[in-house]
Amino acid sequence: MAEQHWKPFTLTHITYPADDSVYVPILALLSLLPPFSVCALTTATVIYKDVIAAYLLIGSLFSAVTSAILKRLIQEPRPDRYDDDDDVEFGMPSNHSCFAWFCCTFVMMYVVKRGGVWAASKLPSRCCDRVMNTIEPPTNEKHQWTSLAKLWNFLHASFTIILALFLAIGCSYSRVYLGYHSPVQVYAGSVLGMILGAFWYHLFQTKVVSGFLMLADGTIHYLECQRKATFCHEDRKQD
Repeated sequence: MAEQHWKPFTLTHITYPADDSVYVPILALLSLLPPFSVCALTTATVIYKDVIAAYLLIGSLFSAVTSAILKRLIQEPRPDRYDDDDDVEFGMPSNHSCFAWFCCTFVMMYVVKRGGVWAASKLPSRCCDRVMNTIEPPTNEKHQWTSLAKLWNFLHASFTIILALFLAIGCSYSRVYLGYHSPVQVYAGSVLGMILGAFWYHLFQTKVVSGFLMLADGTIHYLECQRKATFCHEDRKQD
């Protein structure tokens, strides 16, 4: 029987120098940002029925496929590493950097321009008008609550932008530091990700996409409400 050749699954297979700094494992984790992000977005889509997460998930996969196609067309090899095998892999552009900067660009534009052509807060599952009408504060407290809401919005937006930048920069830097890509390959992947992320956000703002997301979210929200009402009714019957 011929000896089998085993190949690591490179999307989640990360190696780093064992005798290097204690911070290098953190870089290895940052290098795994794409699969972590896919798991997080998939969870938000399936468990919380979040149509925005689903849209971002589809877009991130689209960016990964685009960079993979460009790799096959350009066919520029990766840098030589300490644990390279005989398999030839291409590295232009960096798929991980493209993915990271795609998500970073989309998230930043979403946070900064959330009141653009349409606001995602208008989605049926996120509409809080009905709730706000039932908890209307006294007149003398309205100004105080408004100030707190503005402060909360600023802190939330600032934290989200800083976190997105940190993750994208960390992922890109780790690919160079760990020797998986050259600086030029990472730069090309980052620029490609920014372009695709901006394109995906502008597509998100079009009437066709926003209308479809509103319809999908409204349908899912209605079905979820009916499901919960049915289960509550059955529970009461059993009691």
